[in-house]
Amino acid sequence: MLTAYTLALAAAFSWSLASLISVDITRIIGEISFNRIRLIVVTIMLLIFTILNDGFTSIENEFLFPIIISGFIGIFLGDTLLFSALKTIGPRRNNILFSLAAPFTVFLNIFVLSQKMQIIEIIGCLVVFIGVIIAIAYGSSKDNLHRWEKIEGSIKIGIFFGILAALCQAIGIVIMKPILDNGADPIASATIRTAISAFALGLTYFFPHKIFENKTKISLNLFLKIILSGFLGMALGMSLLLIALKKGDAGIVVTLSSTSPIMILFMIWILTKKVPKIGAWIGSFIAIIGASFIFLN
Repeated sequence: MLTAYTLALAAAFSWSLASLISVDITRIIGEISFNRIRLIVVTIMLLIFTILNDGFTSIENEFLFPIIISGFIGIFLGDTLLFSALKTIGPRRNNILFSLAAPFTVFLNIFVLSQKMQIIEIIGCLVVFIGVIIAIAYGSSKDNLHRWEKIEGSIKIGIFFGILAALCQAIGIVIMKPILDNGADPIASATIRTAISAFALGLTYFFPHKIFENKTKISLNLFLKIILSGFLGMALGMSLLLIALKKGDAGIVVTLSSTSPIMILFMIWILTKKVPKIGAWIGSFIAIIGASFIFLN
């Protein structure tokens, strides 16, 4: 279990880095174009790795449909909504909304999968989530005019998309949990989920609407950043999450992975040289206490 929860934290760290890299790119070329290129690149990465490790042999025929549905909801819809929210409200606000995937998953984990969690684990999940909210809600001051704090478009739409993205992530994870428990390889599963999402999003290239078009020409520098973002966020981050999910409780794994907003808070502080307010430190401390409940149990 300890390994599973460490991997969940590693996934959160990978997502934090990917989010900071992605926000500027989505605003330059558009969220649909960014996610389309990203998913195609990541699919190639995962496909090569899975074939070399003979991972597809673990995927039974009855696993395919749930994996495809999980990929369509969790990645095709979830990631598209996630990057739409990221473009609008920036990485800090976006990640706090995405942390709602934790309580969504705990709820679905209990009522859909009928899994039982000990009281101390439920308390730990709640404390981590509360800590994340406090850390992000009070994580910056009004004089922080950095571009990552900028809002582009409607904040209400950004918040709505962020909440929907978290729900899609939770649904995708809950669908995957029984399949992973029955022996499906996490990386092979991630490959299929990503491939079906890349195919679906690739079709948008042929739709004659400006939302599906590149806002600007894709330079080599932008393309390399998309590759890096895709590797950190999907090839590495999502694979770590699925491996953790295979080894540990779904609700706890997603709760620990939702600590990425706290990690982003520290990264923004280091990069912008702006010290977070006291509320950020209090929230971080509360989240650490919540995580300790889970680890000690």
